Amino acid sequence: MPTYSTRCEGCGNAAEVRLSFVNYESVKLGVKSLECSSCQGKVALEFNPGEVNFVMKDGESGGWTSKAGKENAYRARRSKIMAQKTKDHVFKTKLVPNFDGQQTENWREAQEHARATPHVDSEGRAVARDVSTYAPLIKQEQSST
Repeated sequence: MPTYSTRCEGCGNAAEVRLSFVNYESVKLGVKSLECSSCQGKVALEFNPGEVNFVMKDGESGGWTSKAGKENAYRARRSKIMAQKTKDHVFKTKLVPNFDGQQTENWREAQEHARATPHVDSEGRAVARDVSTYAPLIKQEQSST
């Protein structure tokens, strides 16, 4: 049980009393009162924090870096390294202008081949091909030259 400092309001006698947390709350709220051992007067609790010591960590105070701070810094460095490795070692495919596997000079030429060659559907009818998928590639090709 914690020890609390008290002072008698009548005679000024100071003493220390051990109280459970429940009894402390009762005295603090005024439900229960304490009596002085010498004059049986009303006793009040004093605030006596004693010596308070604490250590500041991980902040503007310039304290030690916490474990979480070190872990976050490590993960940030590792993420940067892995991104560079991925960039350096992953093969990036490049689209080559073609129609049905036959390479052409440019995407416009591939579009013209697709437009000129009829497509046969499942019922054996000749149907015009959808050549709209070539449009963004043509536009990109024109902007790069």
